[in-house]
Amino acid sequence: MTVVGEENQRSLYSILFKKPKEFTHIIDFYLSFTFFFISVPPLRAPAIDILPNARWQHNGTTVGGGNSQGTGPNQLFDPSGIYVDDDQTIYVADRANNRIVKWKLDAKSGQVVAGGNGRGNETSQLWYPSDVIVDKERDSLIICDHANERVVRWPLRNGTSGETIISKIPCWGLTMDENGSLYVTDRNTHAVKRYRRGESKGTVIAGGNGRGNHFNQLNDPRYVFIDQDHSVYVSDFLNHRVMKWDEGAKQGIVVAGGKGTGNSLTQLFFPEGLVVDRLGTVYVVDQSNNRIMRWMKGAPQGNVIVGENGPGKQLDQLRWPVVPPLRAPAIDIHSNARWQHNGITVAGGNSQGNERNQLFYPSGIYVDDDQTIYVADRANNRIVKWKLDAKSGQVVAGGNGRGNETSQLWYPSDVIVDKERDSLIICDHANERVVRWPLRNGTSGETIISKIPCWGLTMDENGSLYVTDWNTHAVKRYRRGESQGTVVAGGNGHGNRSNQLAGPRYVFVDRNHSVYVSDDGYHRVMKWDEGAKQGIVVAGTLRHGTALTQLSFPQGLVVDQLGTVYVADKGNDRIMRWVKGASQGNVIVGGKGPGKQLDQLHWPTGLSFDRHGNLYAVDWGNFRVQKFNIEWNG
Repeated sequence: MTVVGEENQRSLYSILFKKPKEFTHIIDFYLSFTFFFISVPPLRAPAIDILPNARWQHNGTTVGGGNSQGTGPNQLFDPSGIYVDDDQTIYVADRANNRIVKWKLDAKSGQVVAGGNGRGNETSQLWYPSDVIVDKERDSLIICDHANERVVRWPLRNGTSGETIISKIPCWGLTMDENGSLYVTDRNTHAVKRYRRGESKGTVIAGGNGRGNHFNQLNDPRYVFIDQDHSVYVSDFLNHRVMKWDEGAKQGIVVAGGKGTGNSLTQLFFPEGLVVDRLGTVYVVDQSNNRIMRWMKGAPQGNVIVGENGPGKQLDQLRWPVVPPLRAPAIDIHSNARWQHNGITVAGGNSQGNERNQLFYPSGIYVDDDQTIYVADRANNRIVKWKLDAKSGQVVAGGNGRGNETSQLWYPSDVIVDKERDSLIICDHANERVVRWPLRNGTSGETIISKIPCWGLTMDENGSLYVTDWNTHAVKRYRRGESQGTVVAGGNGHGNRSNQLAGPRYVFVDRNHSVYVSDDGYHRVMKWDEGAKQGIVVAGTLRHGTALTQLSFPQGLVVDQLGTVYVADKGNDRIMRWVKGASQGNVIVGGKGPGKQLDQLHWPTGLSFDRHGNLYAVDWGNFRVQKFNIEWNG
């Protein structure tokens, strides 16, 4: 087995194992030759030279996780950064589990050494930690506590809480030099900052000139590496390149990628973890290409060293995941579950208007893990964020009048959160486009799909978007980087046959990539299995009505882990549940005619669950969002 210098171990693991294999485990790829261990200063560039023709075994060995996603001691969920100690003990930022896990060599399960107390901002908690290193001198972990926008120092031995050492920084990656200075990526200012020992204010050493693709700019910097000369290397995520800043330089140079998105050997596609050896060779996670690339110093292109066989679960494959924006978290809702009849108004409800405590014909909804609500406030041409128990919302996209400028929206109809890229994805309906908007302090959006009068959208675990297209009466899938979508449901003209749709509204994709769509024009919910040429009806009939076998202009929908369909039955002012295979549904909320009482709805549209099973319904005609707490779940 090959033994390498400390930082090389740490960084090679970070590179090779950044979110592999469906975000559930870590794989060890061994070098096919052996060299000796050389002691180096902690957290510094490795004191070894990796030969330009070095090779790694194609098949990896699982050394952490690999038992599907979960919270168990032998599981990981969306692991991110990694540190490997001299004895090959692994420290993993187990991101979606809000913890740091330690895996000893050959261990079957890990040990939680930081966090693991639910997500939050208490000293005993972490929230989406994205990177971790070990400070041996102080016998502690240093953690990028990403969603809490802080860097935390945590005792390595039996620590129960951490200490914030840097605050107000949405960091993603960090490292340390031999002087104890920390280098941290800042996603808000698109910069890398250096914090010398004792400093609370960092110094910008790369980027920091606004978001952009000039040589003095970065666009969502992720991971950072410091070499023996104090040159800074950073994975410039949205510019698809790796940049190098010499110490004191005012601008950087491109050392890998920078040729746009793609899978050629001159390109990167969302680069992440990186390491640079003593010869100046760059190793980088080419995330969306599911491969690890090596760029020799000064080379115009790289070569693939791991992951040449596309995404997959085999030992010679990698697969970078996305934490999909789920409207139905991974919980089983019992077929006889009940919800309280009276809803709680959690957004709006103060008549129509454009104030921060008002909504005006709201449409789609997304509910985050902490029960923060994002609402497509359609007639106000904006997306509004409502925190739990807040009395008013915060405009996070649009709100600058209706129009087609990059700072504007026009009748947005749906919204989801892309956690991986820290952004909103919006159906900008009247502008016939899908827009990506920065989640934090974004002032404008970027059109990622154009010429599509979308109404609803969702995303799968691969980062593929599924969008309803009113013009072609279809659902289209857009894989990452694609500008032309693939029809996955409908697309055979307006009609009521099993291969047709008529005015598709909202869409849901389950874990098998089956597509569910609310077919507004024919009052039914259709399901297309992956690759199917036609769908089947799973709720409703071709005629609208009030019977339990019928729907009337169905809208938002969610499908739980058991295949039960929940749908906003707009014209009947109710939320219906269809158990898998049932010939009729049952009313779980509303159904008492249109009205403003807490047990009534008036034309419900968007629909979502939170991770506790509570139901959220956008009450379109009452200009509010109602939450119905789950009362009994079997």
